[in-house]
Amino acid sequence: TPPEAPWPLTLTPAQLSLLALLSDIIVPAEGQSPSASAVQVPTVLDEWVSAPYPNQQQDRLTILSALAWLDDEAALRFSQPFTALGTPQQLAIIDDVAYDNDQTPRQFQRIARAFGRLRNLVLAAYFCTPEGIGDIGYLGNVAIAGDYPGPTPEAYSHLDKTLAELGLSDFAYPVG
Repeated sequence: TPPEAPWPLTLTPAQLSLLALLSDIIVPAEGQSPSASAVQVPTVLDEWVSAPYPNQQQDRLTILSALAWLDDEAALRFSQPFTALGTPQQLAIIDDVAYDNDQTPRQFQRIARAFGRLRNLVLAAYFCTPEGIGDIGYLGNVAIAGDYPGPTPEAYSHLDKTLAELGLSDFAYPVG
């Protein structure tokens, strides 16, 4: 259980419900992997957007605006809040804003950028959990028993090649 945030959490229950639903659309449960909401991603995002720091406050504006837009769009298209819609209706809206690329209609470009930031935050929070780390097979953060063996010959070869391409070979290894 993570420690409590040193500042008040500010998302409302309705915003947290919508955020949980969106988090699970972005990272659904699959096989042995839990969904984003099952590993408390909405709680992490609540702490993130409640933090008093400039970057988090910018994200707060972006995320709250995106949540409000989704509810407004759901009401416009289907006369219901986003969380009350069926999955096909929810995905119809999400499909319109999922990516900001050349095919994104002009009226959805701004919200697509906001949704992209939300998606990045959800993914970052998810893949920092033990379940998310296990999902990608990350093996770091584990002590090596015994003496550190150092880089492999393949790693040295790759490093030497990259340093040569960058013109930094003279600075690669300590002299002496």
